[in-house]
Amino acid sequence: MNYIVTSRQMKTAEENANRKGITFSAMMDNAGNACYKQLVKIVGEVRDMAFVVLCGRGNNGGDGIVLASKIKEHGGLALCVFVSDLPSSACAREKYAKHCKSDIHDSEPLNYALYTHREDIIEKALLNCDVIIDCVFGTGFDGELEPKLASLFKFVNLNCNVLKISVDIPSGVNPDTGKVAESAFMPAVTFMLGAAKKGLFSHPCFDFSGNLILLDIGIPDECYTEYEAVFVGEEILKHIPVRKKSSHKGDFGKLLNIAGSEKYIGAALLSSKAALKCGAGIVTLASVREVCRSIAPAIPELTYIPLYADGDGFADTEAAATVKEKLSGFSAVALGCGIGIAPQTWDLVETVLKNAVCPIILDADGIYLLSLNINVLKENDSSSISNANSVRKSKVILTPHPLEFSRLTGLSVHEIQSDRIRRAREFATKWDTVVVLKGVNTVIAAPDGQVFMNITGNPGLAKGGTGDVLTGIIGSFAAQGVKPLEAALLGVYLHGLVADRLAESVALPGLMPSDIADFLPFVMKEIAVI
Repeated sequence: MNYIVTSRQMKTAEENANRKGITFSAMMDNAGNACYKQLVKIVGEVRDMAFVVLCGRGNNGGDGIVLASKIKEHGGLALCVFVSDLPSSACAREKYAKHCKSDIHDSEPLNYALYTHREDIIEKALLNCDVIIDCVFGTGFDGELEPKLASLFKFVNLNCNVLKISVDIPSGVNPDTGKVAESAFMPAVTFMLGAAKKGLFSHPCFDFSGNLILLDIGIPDECYTEYEAVFVGEEILKHIPVRKKSSHKGDFGKLLNIAGSEKYIGAALLSSKAALKCGAGIVTLASVREVCRSIAPAIPELTYIPLYADGDGFADTEAAATVKEKLSGFSAVALGCGIGIAPQTWDLVETVLKNAVCPIILDADGIYLLSLNINVLKENDSSSISNANSVRKSKVILTPHPLEFSRLTGLSVHEIQSDRIRRAREFATKWDTVVVLKGVNTVIAAPDGQVFMNITGNPGLAKGGTGDVLTGIIGSFAAQGVKPLEAALLGVYLHGLVADRLAESVALPGLMPSDIADFLPFVMKEIAVI
């Protein structure tokens, strides 16, 4: 599995591996070799190319020494610049003694394995190389850069127009919080070693760290006894329901999609279409009559529960009672896409939360309305729900973007974005919900404290309507009997994967939410899940 860890958790995993016979020295060799293999994938043949490896005193510097030795072995020119002092950790000293044997000469500024404090030679080497590799701190940084290093990194960032790579984490970035020090090394690519470091996925650190690539350094999964989150991978696809030859529509559930209003017809259309495209046996749209009439020609496969509208085009005061009568026949409910914000739409949300016995996916306006009285989520709490027969009986999946999550939690968007994993976990465990915190690297948190991070998707999804599509996909899987957590993981993964496939042939600004829904069956066919 691919883990996301703090620096302490990574240290524990390394210690566990060492006890299993994978020595610290072997892990350092594995790290340097893995970095070299990935480097070749990026730049091709290293022969006759010039590399500057900035090395610190600790194990990250040792990784750099091994990497430089591999570059030299394959015909490249590699200069190790020890930016503060010679290696101090035992493993790094071992690699230094084995590989670093020459001294610098002004006439040969790119000889391999050299140690210097001379700024003129360092700058000359940096300005005349092809690639600069940062192996200064790794997970060992906190606080601010000392002036000498800040000056060096600033020079590299401003003056060296070459490929820049950081090994494990950019130097000047806190591995746990993602706080970026002034003049931190700014890479185009970061090679994450063994496991991803939590700080890399805070904001704005994520944008600062370039393209993130996770490399295996030989630490077995069982050594990761603690971790913050796990990346969602292809293994989640095994939860997609199998369609046997003898299947009929009743085998794949009934989704009630309560969505849309006269102002937001598209939200109902997109979410409903996505649910059908993802395989739900029956999708019923509960919406105001104008929406039902508008959508029927476009999606004739839908069934409907028409609702009367108020003067603003939202479902009227009778909607909650109408929906309540119909709830028992459905295997999942999607609620909130474009329903509007009004007292009677709050009644609709409250009614569904208190009476549905199937999974509920709450999005958009539904989340806003929930934030006005979040205590409705509490189970068996007489202080918030006086009628025991009205206690929430269903599992709830919430799909907020950061601003919506801010309303739910009372935290600022900055507080949320600076530690998305922690905030999603806290809410999910407190309120017994599955939380899908949308955005770059969507975080999915479960009531039992499990947290997952998704890495499919691209900026083409930054457009109104893509969230409606996601709600429809998750709702479809939930209706088909997929457990709420797995339904959320599947929906987020596939939603992003379809966007990635579309990005291969469509410019990102032109990627439309309706494209995601329409292209979904083709991607599912491609990955052979049906």
